[in-house]
Amino acid sequence: MTAAATPNSPFAALQPGAVQELGESPGQARAWHQWSAAEIDALTLAYAARRPLLVRGEPGTGKTQLARAAADALGWRLHAETIHPRFEPPELLVRFDAVRRLADAQAGAAAEEKLKDLKRYWRPGVLWKAFGWESAQDFLADGERGIDPAAPAGHVVLIDEIDKADSDLPNSLLEVLAQRSFRVEPLPQPIGGPNAQPPLIVITTNEERELPAAFLRRCIVLTQQPDPGMSYRDWLVRRGAAHFAELPADPSTPSPPRAELIAAVILEQAADQLVSDRQQVSNLNLPPPGLAEYLDLLYALHELFPGQTGAQRQWLGRLSAYGYLKQGVVAGQSGVSQTRAPIDGLAEAPAENG
Repeated sequence: MTAAATPNSPFAALQPGAVQELGESPGQARAWHQWSAAEIDALTLAYAARRPLLVRGEPGTGKTQLARAAADALGWRLHAETIHPRFEPPELLVRFDAVRRLADAQAGAAAEEKLKDLKRYWRPGVLWKAFGWESAQDFLADGERGIDPAAPAGHVVLIDEIDKADSDLPNSLLEVLAQRSFRVEPLPQPIGGPNAQPPLIVITTNEERELPAAFLRRCIVLTQQPDPGMSYRDWLVRRGAAHFAELPADPSTPSPPRAELIAAVILEQAADQLVSDRQQVSNLNLPPPGLAEYLDLLYALHELFPGQTGAQRQWLGRLSAYGYLKQGVVAGQSGVSQTRAPIDGLAEAPAENG
């Protein structure tokens, strides 16, 4: 069999199953990302085609973290915007601080010079920063100016939960994505253009609203889902291990080895219970728990009883109902209600350490 060719892509060095540490940064806690073959392939195509990557999948499958991992792998700067129902499309390009402008106007003559300074009121959006980093510098808020002003090697833009907005938002992106340039109010010249290095744009959706067909045609689409080569239970355990199992030192970074945070038996028992609850809840046509709930429970157990496997095992039996069964109490269905008995025997297990 002929060996697969290596693409001319910065993602070519990534290996499926590899765990990448994401360092702590302002607003972001330390985390770990486990790469899948689908993620690497989709990013490779999006990067080469210069198209945005639309990431689909149920909550908690790592859609948002993928953008952070991609930026870390590339050594590029990440600019993130989380969409909400009242979000206006122009905010991706630029924002006008009307409240500050009004306060200065009400100050009268004392603020007359401030009113002439447009840099006090206009703030670059994520696309302005990514397509025109140099022109955005003078308009950054004071808190952002503390970040290293040196021009990054590139930019990754995360537009998170685009389905929270109506169709005006994805439709407004069509021209920007096609032309890779746009104008903003405070500047006479356009941002971007054919000679500007395009950012890598990652867009996530939880499928709460159907996206316009024209928008989908301009995206590379990745559906985050469990590895088809293993059971859902084993996939959960593997993801849990990426966050909590022992990790060797990475020779390509100064990161030291990571000691085991949670024993394998806890990862497995938490996964077994989630699979059981997921099946029963799905049979009732209720929203099932998934990876997000699984990791939340593991983080809580580690926080409450670090290194205490026996205590974690005991409290796994007590807490899982509140993490996994978010529908509360279902009439006639004690097995999927929060009033159920603790997990079989786990709550009575001795709380030994180690």
